[in-house]
Amino acid sequence: MSHQSTTKPQNGISIKDALSILSTRSNMGGNRNVTADLVSDELKEMGQLLDMEQQDVSSTSPSPHARISVEVEANHEAIMAERERRTEQIQQQLQTLDIMELLKMIFQAQQERVVTYKVYDRGLTTILISGNMTSYPKLCAKVTATFSVLSDTMNSIKSTLNTKHKRVDITKIIAQIQKSEGEKLNLTAAIHLEKLRLNNAQVENEAWNDSERDERTVSLLEEGVATLQAKINMIIEEINESIEELRCIATDE
Repeated sequence: MSHQSTTKPQNGISIKDALSILSTRSNMGGNRNVTADLVSDELKEMGQLLDMEQQDVSSTSPSPHARISVEVEANHEAIMAERERRTEQIQQQLQTLDIMELLKMIFQAQQERVVTYKVYDRGLTTILISGNMTSYPKLCAKVTATFSVLSDTMNSIKSTLNTKHKRVDITKIIAQIQKSEGEKLNLTAAIHLEKLRLNNAQVENEAWNDSERDERTVSLLEEGVATLQAKINMIIEEINESIEELRCIATDE
């Protein structure tokens, strides 16, 4: 993976600026739990105001479930509108950048992905050691939101390179990176699940005597983890090859 600096490119915008611009959004797949975590107080109040309007036109108070549904839907729509506005904003800013600056943003986005994966894996390790599974959903929400923002940033860069600079060669590489990153994230989620199952099996075995332990299940889960890790390693190699192609293009610019 690239170890490019995340400092702001001259006359351009850094990946951190892009993350800030695109920070209010739902995650891939529209998970409402993550969406709720990203809703500002102002947007939350929008749902409550809509609920109050509904009460004004009805003599019968809506059920708690109905109120929650209205608020969640209003929050989701408000976030999607804000996401579109911010995406348009970053696309306008990207239009001012040259090819080299856009390539630097790609390298920075990939480095941010590497950092986020480290946070994800270290978080799982901490959870397995502590046994506090309640914090895992929050960890997943945090990293998924970050990956989603990075993916949006990459897609915006790809769009700019295609529409403004007509660099189909670069956009094809970005598309391959995006595809590989999607596969890597799915496999990472799968290996986390296997590690959680493996940990549970090992804990259960510790509570039994030798004759009652289920060593076969533990062995199968260990094999599953190893297989998934091998697939992840292969995808990482593919991503690195794509990044190296972009480095060569950057050298020629």
